[in-house]
Amino acid sequence: MASVPNESRQNALNLLVKAAAYSAGCPNGFLVGGAEASWDLLTSYGGEPPLLFDTSIESWLKSSLISNQPIIINNALGQVIPDYFHQLRSLGHEFVVGVAIWNEEEKIIGALFVSSPLPQQRLSTAQMYALQTHAALIGQILQLQAGLLLPQQKPFMERLRLLESVVVNAKDAILITEAEPIDEPGPRIVYCNPAFLTTTGFSLSEVIGRTPRILQCDDTSRATLDLIRNALSSWQPVEVEILNTRRDGSQFWVELSIVPVANEKGWFTHWVSVQRDISERKKSEHLALQALADREEKVALESRLKERERIEEELSYAAYHDDLTALRNRAYLMALLWDLFNNNGHVKIPDATVLFLDLDRFKFVNDSLGHQAGDILLDVVARRLENCIEEEYVLARVGGDEFAILLVGENQSSLAVELAQCIVDQLSLPIAIDGHDIFTSCSIGIVTADVTHTSPEDLLRDADIAMYAAKKQGRGRWALFDISMRKAAIDALVMQNALKQALANNEFSVVYQPIYNTLTGDIAGAEALVRWRHPVLGQVSPDRFISVAEDIGVIHELGRWVMQEGCTELQRWKAEFPEQTLHLNVNVSGVELNHPGYANQVNAILAQTGTDAHDLQVEITESVFLHQPDTIAQVLESLQALGARIALDDFGTGYSALGYIDRYPIDVIKIDQSFVSRMMTFHRSEAIVKSILSLGRALNIDITAEGVETQPQLQRLSEMECPFVQGYLLSTPVSGEKIRALLQCQTAS
Repeated sequence: MASVPNESRQNALNLLVKAAAYSAGCPNGFLVGGAEASWDLLTSYGGEPPLLFDTSIESWLKSSLISNQPIIINNALGQVIPDYFHQLRSLGHEFVVGVAIWNEEEKIIGALFVSSPLPQQRLSTAQMYALQTHAALIGQILQLQAGLLLPQQKPFMERLRLLESVVVNAKDAILITEAEPIDEPGPRIVYCNPAFLTTTGFSLSEVIGRTPRILQCDDTSRATLDLIRNALSSWQPVEVEILNTRRDGSQFWVELSIVPVANEKGWFTHWVSVQRDISERKKSEHLALQALADREEKVALESRLKERERIEEELSYAAYHDDLTALRNRAYLMALLWDLFNNNGHVKIPDATVLFLDLDRFKFVNDSLGHQAGDILLDVVARRLENCIEEEYVLARVGGDEFAILLVGENQSSLAVELAQCIVDQLSLPIAIDGHDIFTSCSIGIVTADVTHTSPEDLLRDADIAMYAAKKQGRGRWALFDISMRKAAIDALVMQNALKQALANNEFSVVYQPIYNTLTGDIAGAEALVRWRHPVLGQVSPDRFISVAEDIGVIHELGRWVMQEGCTELQRWKAEFPEQTLHLNVNVSGVELNHPGYANQVNAILAQTGTDAHDLQVEITESVFLHQPDTIAQVLESLQALGARIALDDFGTGYSALGYIDRYPIDVIKIDQSFVSRMMTFHRSEAIVKSILSLGRALNIDITAEGVETQPQLQRLSEMECPFVQGYLLSTPVSGEKIRALLQCQTAS
C-alpha cells in the first residue's frame, strides 16, 4: 500500500466512511487497515478513536471477520475483547460494528467501523448490507491506491457489481434501486436477489426497471408509505413493517429496512431495501392479540355478569326493602301473602294474622321538629318493633308511618294480642331526638284471615279498618277486627262519596235557631246550622257528616257556603226590619281556621253580602286550641281586627276553659246545655252557672245559655240576669222565612 495516499482517494475514503456512518445511523465512523502486520487508522468521522493500534488487534480483527459476518461490540453482550475496544468505550463508543474489507485475492486488508454512544443500539439488516457495500467500495479504492487494480471504465456498473456481490447470497429479499426520483414514478429497481424473486413470485424481467410500487396493494397502509417517502426525501434510513402483495395477489407482511448507499464522492447513488417476511410473526401476534382480546372480552363479560348480578341483587333488595328503616316493604309483604293465599295454584284460607300499626300524631313531629327528626323517629320505632317480634315473624314498613307484622300458623290470634300490648308498651317509652324527649304511641288493628278474605288486599284492608277503630278509642290502643267494622267503613266511604256531590247537587240547607235577649224578650240574633238531606240516606245528622267533611277536606267549601247563605239571610232580615239589632252566629271548626287565608275569606263574604262585620259572631269550641294554638290565635285576632266577634261554644266541657279565655280573644261565652239542664237539680251546677255569669260581667263578655228547654230554666236564668238564651223552649232551628215571621210578630207586638 502506498505510504502517501492520493489526495482524491483519501477524500473518497473520508466521504465513504462518513456515508457508512450516516447509513448506519451512527455519529462516528473510522477505517483501519494497511500493509500486513502494520495496520493503522486510515481515516475517521466524528470522534477520533485511539491511535495505538498493534498487531494483536489486527490479528484479532482478521480472525473475527474471517466469516464474512460483521462483528458487534456492545457492553450488553459481555464479550471478551482487546483493550483497544475498552479504550473506545471509555471515550464514549459504547456500541461498535465492524465489517471486513477484502481485496481481489479474498484477503482482509482492513476494517470499517461505525460507533454510537448508545450502549444497546442495533443496526437493521439493510444497514448491515449498506455497511458491507461501503466496505466493498472502500476495498476497491484501497486496492487502486496500492496499485493493485486498474481504474474501471464503467464506474456505475462496477458499483452495482459491488452491491450485488454483497447481497447475492443473502436469504433476505433484497432490492437495490436508484437513489432518485423519490416522487412518481419512483426510483427504478436495478437489482433484486434470488430470495426476492422466490418470495414475491415475480420473474427478473418483471422486476428490473420497475419501482417497488409493484408490491403495494389497496390494504397497504398509507401512513406507512408516507413515512417511507418522508425518510427517503431527507436521505434518512427507515425501518417499518408493511403489508406487501405477491405476483399472485396474496398478501404478506415484511419488516422493511431501507438505507442509502453513497459513492466515493459522497453522493447517495442507490437505496438498499431489505424485506424480511414476518407473516408468521404477524399471524402469531394477531392470534396473541386476538387471544388477549378474547381474554379481555371474557374478563369484561365476567365483570359485566358480576356487575349485573350485583345490580340485580341491589334491585332485588331495593324492591323488597325500605330504604329508611331497612325493613321489608309493602311489596314483599304482598308477595308473601299472595304465596299464602295461592298454594300450588289453589286458593285457600291461609293461617295468617296481620297487625297493622299507625303512629299517632306522627305528622306533628314532622311539622314541629322537621322531617329529619321524623325519619329518626321511624328508625327508632322500627328497631323497637324488631325487639318485640319473634324471628319467624315478618315486619314491614308499608307506608309513611305505617307498619305491618305478619304471623303465620295456627292459633296466632292470641299471640297477636300479646304482641300488640308489647308494642304499645314499648312505644310508650320516650325517644330522645335533638334534645327533645318525644312521646309517641301507635294504634294497632289485628285481623286473622277467614272465608271473607280472598286476597292480600282484603286482609290488609280489614287490618287497616281495625286500626282506625282502635284510633277512635284514643291513642295507644289496639282493636280486633269484626265484620261490623267493615260495615262502618263502607258506610263512611259512602258518606265521603255522597258529601263530595252534596254541594253540587244543592242537598244542603241552612236553618236558624233564634237567640233571645232575656231582658226584652226579643230576638237578638240567630245561630246558623247546616242540614243535609240525602236523596237515599235521608236526613243526615251533622254529628255524622261534619267530622267526615273535615277528614276529606269538604269542610272548607261547606263552611264558606253556610256563612255566605247566613250573611245573605241576615241582610234580608235587616232590610225588612231595620229597627231590629240582629247578629248571626256561624260555627267554625279548627280545620277551617287552619286553612290558609281564612280571615281573607270571611272578609270577602262580608263584602259580597254587604254584612257589617260587627253583626257576625264566629262560634268555636275549645277543641280548636288543641292543635297549633298559636296559629289559631293569630287567625282569631285577624277576625277581630275585621270587626267580627268570637264566641266560645260549649263552655266548661273542655280541659282548661278559663285558660282559653285568658289567652285568646274571646267576646262571647255560650254556657253548655249540660249545666243548664242540671242547675235545677244540682246546687253545684247552679253555682257554676252563676260563676260564669259573674265572670262574664267582670270581663265584659256576653253570655248566652244554650239548651233552654223548660220554663223554670228560663225563669231561673232571667233571675240570674243571664243576658241571652236559646233553646227548644223558645224555638227549634227554623228556616229563614220562619225567622222573618217571628220578627214580624215581634215588631207587631
